[in-house]
Amino acid sequence: MSTHYATLGLPASASATDIRQAYRKLVWLTHPDRTPDPAAHARYLAVNEAYEVLSNPSRRASYDAALEWRATPRDSAPHAPQRPRAHSPAARPRRPPAPTLHTLYAKQFAWALPKLRVVAVVSIFLALAVLLDCQRSALLTNEHVRTVEFQSNYGFTVSTGNTLIQGWKNVDLAVGDLLEVSRTPWLSKIRSVQVVSGASRGSHLTVNTFRLVRLLSVLVLGTAGAVLAGQLRPDQAFSFGFVNCVGLLFLGICLLMI
Repeated sequence: MSTHYATLGLPASASATDIRQAYRKLVWLTHPDRTPDPAAHARYLAVNEAYEVLSNPSRRASYDAALEWRATPRDSAPHAPQRPRAHSPAARPRRPPAPTLHTLYAKQFAWALPKLRVVAVVSIFLALAVLLDCQRSALLTNEHVRTVEFQSNYGFTVSTGNTLIQGWKNVDLAVGDLLEVSRTPWLSKIRSVQVVSGASRGSHLTVNTFRLVRLLSVLVLGTAGAVLAGQLRPDQAFSFGFVNCVGLLFLGICLLMI
């Protein structure tokens, strides 16, 4: 196969200086003004064409790439692409991984978490106040029974001038009996009642131990701390914030009922 390098009598590794010198020599020898030989004239045209390609770096690079591609052996008939077998993993399209919850609802979490953090801060102060209040007692002495109402299952409701007492014990109380009442100082929730005078004199009634209130307060404190810690994923922080709101709601209901 005749190439531009062969036309100039050079190897493919020839430098630009070698190409220029070979071109000048061959042009001088094959120029139509020096010889009327038709073969020399045809070679003169081939030398000029070869020099136009090889003297330009970009055109020479393209020409060399074309020569290399022609020299590369290739199969006469292309192989048909093999179909993947049915049991091959390539035969089954891979499903993209399902998006995680905190990325799927990122906007919703970004909107809700600041509000849940505010609720968490408020709930911490409320729960601490409730726990502290349940640990203390204020004693009311000389509380006279003004009204008393008995219900079924040994339930009773007693009203004094300062308190309303509800209990579930079989006691014999009457209007005018004297009571000593222990209650929380801030929320005024009755803890216990001591009967000072009357038919049930000396009886001691534990009205409320605040077990449920303490449990809910601890739950509120724990979930609020998890929300404010900032070490959870948005979806986890949202879950703790939701539990914190529910616990705070039940704590309020419990305080209203007792």
